[in-house]
Amino acid sequence: MTVRKLKPSETAGVLKQIITKQGNVCGICSKPFTARDYAVLDHCHKSGFIRGALHNSCNGAEGRIKSKAQMGHKGVTPTDYVIGLAAYLTVHKKIHYPLIMHSHKNEDEKRLAKNAKARRTRAKAK
Repeated sequence: MTVRKLKPSETAGVLKQIITKQGNVCGICSKPFTARDYAVLDHCHKSGFIRGALHNSCNGAEGRIKSKAQMGHKGVTPTDYVIGLAAYLTVHKKIHYPLIMHSHKNEDEKRLAKNAKARRTRAKAK
């Protein structure tokens, strides 16, 4: 395999080829590209190698998640951290502990708090 650096003028053509190869869907979420959530070339910031086409939003999220993963447990690669996180969230789709966090508010509690705040704001304005 011959490795070469893309010229800026080649980027759009390569993106189009990759989009076609991926079936016009994002490499992360598998949803189609749209005018609003358009395709971008994703690449490794360490090696520079192109990985595929992603939604602009998925590409940004991937970068932010990877950065946050590096802040996780030291000695674990960002990839292993994200895989571990995905496994953890998959296991915990099912409720294991019948307890709700004290600070959690359901939709009704959120609505009531928002209304109470609005009433206080209106009272101060008088």
